[in-house]
Amino acid sequence: MASLLLLEDDPVLGQTVAEALAQHGFQVHWARGEDEAWAALLTHPVEALVLDVRLPEGEEAGLRFARSLREAGIQKPILFLTARDALEDRLAGLELGEDYLTKPFHLPELIARVRALLRRGEVRPSRVARGDVVLEVESRRVLKGGAPVPLTAKEFQVLELLMLNPGRIFSKEEILERIWGPGYEGESNLVEVYVKNLRKKLGEDLIATVRGLGYRVPE
Repeated sequence: MASLLLLEDDPVLGQTVAEALAQHGFQVHWARGEDEAWAALLTHPVEALVLDVRLPEGEEAGLRFARSLREAGIQKPILFLTARDALEDRLAGLELGEDYLTKPFHLPELIARVRALLRRGEVRPSRVARGDVVLEVESRRVLKGGAPVPLTAKEFQVLELLMLNPGRIFSKEEILERIWGPGYEGESNLVEVYVKNLRKKLGEDLIATVRGLGYRVPE
């Protein structure tokens, strides 16, 4: 189930959009303003954002919020909602986000655009380093101290998930769902086994255990 942040201050429209997205299988975290949106991002992992441009904080508060996200290094795809359809407004939205939908809009079009947004995914770096461990995304190689380290396909996927999201805690259940697919019903300790293998190959300090919550790669 894809998780979305919806930033919309209009209670009627916000409720309508949130319900429509939920009915189509999305998990929606609805924020009414910038502070609520930041709080939601800090407590809930999301895969895309649907942002209203005009908020109580100002006529272009949604754009300002998106700019703050990008400056903070958050590259989740963004769909803007706005009643303004001037060329300069569309260009401003597309400079910071991936798509732009003007009000009024039809809910089926919104759902289709959100799905397309998720298919594009997050802009990902081609190379990530943590200490002496380097993950090369495109070539799917892992180096430690400059030497290649052979990993299985699933080991690489687990490491990639954690290293591309430094600082973020992933629960065992979320790792299972992302790597092995929704509804996986195999061994309950599978994630622990793979994390143990990665630590053995790449060092005990690379992946931290957050007691009761899951695993993360420190920032």
